[in-house]
Amino acid sequence: MTDLPNSAPAVIIGGGIIGVSTLYHLARAGVEGAVVLERKTLASGTTWHAAGIVGQLRESGAQTDLSKHTARLFNELEIETGQATGYKQNGTLHLALSDLRWEQLLRNHDHAARMEIPSHLLSPAAIRELFPQVETDDVLGGFHVPSNGQVNPLDVTQAMAKGAKAKGSRVFENTPALRILTKGGRVCGVETPKGVIATEKVLLAGGMWTSRFAAAHGVTVPLHATEHFYIVTEPVQGLSRALPALVVAEERIYAKEDAGKLLIGGFEAQGKAWGQKGIPEDFEFDELPFDMDHVATEFEKIFARFPMLEDVGIHTFFNGPESFTPDGRPYLGPAPEMPGLFVAAGMNSNGILNSGGVGLTMAHWMTEGMPIRAAGTMLTVRAHPFQRNAAYNAERAAESVGFHYGLQWPGRQIESARGIRRVPVHDRLVAAGAVMAERIGWEVPMYFDPSGAGWPDRPSLGWQDWSPMVRDECLAARDAAVLIDQSMYGKILVQGPDALKALDRVSGARLDVAVGTSVYTQFLNTKGGIEADVTVTRLADRQFMVITGHPSQHRDQAHIRDYADPDWRFEIFDATPAYGLLTIHGPKSRAILQALSGDDLSNDAFPFGAAREIDLAHARVWAVRRSFLGELGYELLMPTEFTAHVYEALMREGGAHGLRHAGMFALNACRLEKAFRHFGHDIAEEDTPYETGLGFAVALDKGDFVGREALAAQKAGEGAATRVRTVTLRLPGATAEEGPYLIHNEPLWKDGVMVGHVTSGGWGWRLDAMVGLGSLERAEGVSKAWIDEGRFEVQVAGRMMPIEVQLQPFLDPKGTIMRG
Repeated sequence: MTDLPNSAPAVIIGGGIIGVSTLYHLARAGVEGAVVLERKTLASGTTWHAAGIVGQLRESGAQTDLSKHTARLFNELEIETGQATGYKQNGTLHLALSDLRWEQLLRNHDHAARMEIPSHLLSPAAIRELFPQVETDDVLGGFHVPSNGQVNPLDVTQAMAKGAKAKGSRVFENTPALRILTKGGRVCGVETPKGVIATEKVLLAGGMWTSRFAAAHGVTVPLHATEHFYIVTEPVQGLSRALPALVVAEERIYAKEDAGKLLIGGFEAQGKAWGQKGIPEDFEFDELPFDMDHVATEFEKIFARFPMLEDVGIHTFFNGPESFTPDGRPYLGPAPEMPGLFVAAGMNSNGILNSGGVGLTMAHWMTEGMPIRAAGTMLTVRAHPFQRNAAYNAERAAESVGFHYGLQWPGRQIESARGIRRVPVHDRLVAAGAVMAERIGWEVPMYFDPSGAGWPDRPSLGWQDWSPMVRDECLAARDAAVLIDQSMYGKILVQGPDALKALDRVSGARLDVAVGTSVYTQFLNTKGGIEADVTVTRLADRQFMVITGHPSQHRDQAHIRDYADPDWRFEIFDATPAYGLLTIHGPKSRAILQALSGDDLSNDAFPFGAAREIDLAHARVWAVRRSFLGELGYELLMPTEFTAHVYEALMREGGAHGLRHAGMFALNACRLEKAFRHFGHDIAEEDTPYETGLGFAVALDKGDFVGREALAAQKAGEGAATRVRTVTLRLPGATAEEGPYLIHNEPLWKDGVMVGHVTSGGWGWRLDAMVGLGSLERAEGVSKAWIDEGRFEVQVAGRMMPIEVQLQPFLDPKGTIMRG
């Protein structure tokens, strides 16, 4: 077909595997006549040269389910379409060279069982039997997933295209999209050299072309092309066609069988950005020059790991471009700047294994208005406008290449593009010993070490070199006071005659409260799931301040706009850079503030949840009675220009009361003891407030709001004993020094049956115990009586241990401390 249709229900820009998979899944969903526009030939950008390794186990249950869908799809496509895909279910094999990596693989084995993915732990001898060509003298063990596999990327893309066209979809090669057309800010069509296609839905799946094309339309999609290297050997005698794909993360290398040869590549710690001045117009199935000097370190490890290379020639030295994002995660979902535009790009060399799940997700999003499974940390709307900067993307993408391999541990820090966003008292924090991590450009204080030693280089999943400092910070919060700079948190000012309507529409809690009241609430979706976890303070009759985590700064604004009536009169002002946010916690916090203020800060005059504009030193400050640490505490919000003055006054006055700095590690340890939920770990889009113990923040009687119908039905049908329930955990016998540590995804058992998993965990310094939060699931309902029966166990790196489970936090269960 050569004639473009005048209109289409959806237009996909980009004919790589992601765009074609979405077309295929739209067709399967019954959408007829959807269109793919490809600038050259299908799969001619990055898809064609991908290694094609297909894994299933991901960091969350939702993502794992989507990866499992990809594996199933690759098995079914050839039968459905008659087009060969080259899919072989020959498994993947991960090696461990260190104790830390072995523990990670043990935990992965536990997680795989929870996700019903069969896996095996192998000895070095068993590894040699499975993969005879690999050197195992220094290998501690292996993790084998037999149901994983590999596929031919070109063939599987053609199979998806064939399946889509058979159901009425259309593919136009050599047809670049010139620009997206809009009317009233919304998508209304796509212009090409061959004409215009009218449509209200566009998916931008342009791979490494996406960022510049999006930026030309005022849309932020941060990613950049980098060079990716691999070699293909000459034929290897006796090489099994069933050889599993091999990953040695600590050496940053991978290998797979390829038509009787070995394909061996790697992801170096510091890659090379490519295309800083743009991608050549005629780019199609192109290769880049092979830079042996750049990959020399990886190739030394490759030749040591595969001794047979001394006797086998190298057939191909390959270098091709792949796109990487600043945080190593793809961008999926609606673009907040342009209603009707969706994005699926930045696959970070995982496009093939993500393709089926991403296509299914995007098709569902474009037809039903929501993803089929939670997209979580992959949402397009998480991007911040500054990330459109090309130099930033080029520098960070080069480091992002190494995010996938190497040892993952809490001390592994980003080194590129640092110092971009700084809190108002950044220099003072550094002088006080702040050890900073990077979060979306922000320099965030994680802990304080006056010695100036900085980040340690000893990787660990348990006791850390910074643990003594974090302990002291947590105990200071209990015994005296700590100051935490949270100025990087999102501050969203919503004001106007209909500001209350706009906020009440997306919030579960009642926001029609008195001026000077702070409300804890969740923003909800139509299924009653949690899209944001925020506090809303009524500053004036028509003015509200929303405080949210820094990753959600733009996401939450978009959510308010998405559900607002177009006729409502209100505005949203991103006030994040306009205000500093200092928080002070601990039994001495009131005395410190009172010494600097003439306002009455007594509990009667200023109770928990209240918000007051007070004098503080020589500034005017909005003070909110809250504490994410579970102590007596205050959040202090002030214009940026007063932040340094207030900080200096607090530290000067606080010295006599034992005030000290604290960082995000201490904040997290304390919130775990109080069982305060963390958005993204303990609560997310597929969790409702009733399931996560946050039903107290839902006012079903306030009138209509997003998700009310779903929540009312859940409460009526399940009551207090919902099928899924968040609980608090304590692991007896664990120590801070030796663990075992609760981290994430550890399975929870009762009476020999797996009943849930840990959502987050760590050492609680005030309780002197290993604590965490978990999610339990039971068809008959997770009742308090069933929980109180006990007999729960947690599985940590293969070990089964009794664990205490309850609904209330183990620290101050009634919340009397922070309300005192």
